[in-house]
Amino acid sequence: MLLNAVIIVLRETLEAGILVSVLLSIGHQFKLGLRWLWVALSGGFIGAIIYAINLRVVSTWFDYVGQELVNAAIQYSVYVCLLAICLVIASPRPIRQSILTPLLTLAVVLASVREGTEIIIFLKGFLHDSDVLARAVTSGFIGLMIGVSVGVLCYYAILLMGHRWSRWIQIVMLTMVAAGMVAQATQLLIQADWLPSPAPIWDTRALLPESSIPGQLAYATFGYEATPTPLEAWLYLAALALVPLLVLLVRYRRGGDMQVESPPERELQ
Repeated sequence: MLLNAVIIVLRETLEAGILVSVLLSIGHQFKLGLRWLWVALSGGFIGAIIYAINLRVVSTWFDYVGQELVNAAIQYSVYVCLLAICLVIASPRPIRQSILTPLLTLAVVLASVREGTEIIIFLKGFLHDSDVLARAVTSGFIGLMIGVSVGVLCYYAILLMGHRWSRWIQIVMLTMVAAGMVAQATQLLIQADWLPSPAPIWDTRALLPESSIPGQLAYATFGYEATPTPLEAWLYLAALALVPLLVLLVRYRRGGDMQVESPPERELQ
């Protein structure tokens, strides 16, 4: 077994597993069915293959920082989708499937493309040796199953809560994932020299190295950075605060608690 393959695949699937589990619980509570999820996963899988195949071309864009810029754009887009989802489910007005379903689908597609591409690129590095490739695929499958298991546990834990509490838990978890996306995207833009890179405001490498297993998992779940710049820290905090502020604004301007929309009753003939 290749431990690095387990960790790399787990790192890429853990964040996606948590995100999909929360979005799936929202879809379940609003009775959206599962069609949107299969469409999203299929679209994300196809998109990841296309992106991985054309990665060499993409990397040459914008003076050879195309990959960083595309990945950052994907992650910022996921943040916008998650912000919109939080606002929609927080609104006390009746929720229409025509609003929520496309947002859930787009968020899963984008996240799947981003994480799936990284896994494909990693496995492509072992194509020259079939024996090592088999071990890498087996080890990666273990990491994948761990990530999926965490997602399943999150999904059922949310469903076991009452509607009132589960809605807040969903918003908190989406906020953490969304802020992590912003942190990771900002790091990519700094690497591409599209954002300034001043001296870091702290250094926690001695406590939690980014190369360690806990450090990589922390990066995957909430965008951990051992040596963040002031810009990274401010953007992360702003992304973290913006979601609950807008959610509270939407809720209290319209009044009422967050409730799940019930399906319309049929008129008696």
